[in-house]
Amino acid sequence: MSIEPVRDVRRKTADETAWFVAGGLLIVAGLITAVSVLRQWSLCESPASQACLTLKQTMNMLPIQADTIALRVPWAAPLAALALTLATGAWIALLLLNPFARSLKIFGAVVAIPLVVMSIGGWFGVWSVEGWVARGGTWIVIGTISEFLALGFLVYATMSRYAVNLVTTQRLVVLLFGVTAFGTMHQSAEFILLGLADQAGTGVPQYLGLGTALTLVLTGAGVIVLTLRARKNPHAGAPSIAG
Repeated sequence: MSIEPVRDVRRKTADETAWFVAGGLLIVAGLITAVSVLRQWSLCESPASQACLTLKQTMNMLPIQADTIALRVPWAAPLAALALTLATGAWIALLLLNPFARSLKIFGAVVAIPLVVMSIGGWFGVWSVEGWVARGGTWIVIGTISEFLALGFLVYATMSRYAVNLVTTQRLVVLLFGVTAFGTMHQSAEFILLGLADQAGTGVPQYLGLGTALTLVLTGAGVIVLTLRARKNPHAGAPSIAG
């Protein structure tokens, strides 16, 4: 029977805590997103109503629901912005709590920059609808940057001097897919998928945003499940995650 050094036990505990916190934040973000989306689309309880038809023509991509204040259902936009903030917080929490190598944390901090900007922009859009809409192109660019930086981080994490093991790589892939769920490519993919069922093509597909909610919940749950599996098989993978 071998006894692990105290330092190793602490690092393992910190690693598990980081993943559990990050996964939990994504799940909460997903549930809040679902509530936000359902509240906003409650305007379409009567699909033929003028409010619903107008919403479909003015609905923006998450996190800022309707483009006009008159169509915003109470609490829908603030809840969406909160969900975006929690998703960003999941990534920041992982960086702060996990004993990653310093170089990985620095690159991870770079990935966090556009995510934080998007979160701030989300709250800006809650209080200034016109300002949000006027900068629509900027949010699209920032969302795309966040997704490409996430891909770059994955490549760096697996090929750098302090390359992470397979188990950690799997969790990073799942986590980052959830963290960037509000990014442009994710949102566009959801728009296209929902649009396939909307043969009438009457503007934005109804319930746009539920796919984002589902992505957040599933990726958060996936991170937690993978972490529990890693606990049962602690020797999976060779390279250390810590430098």
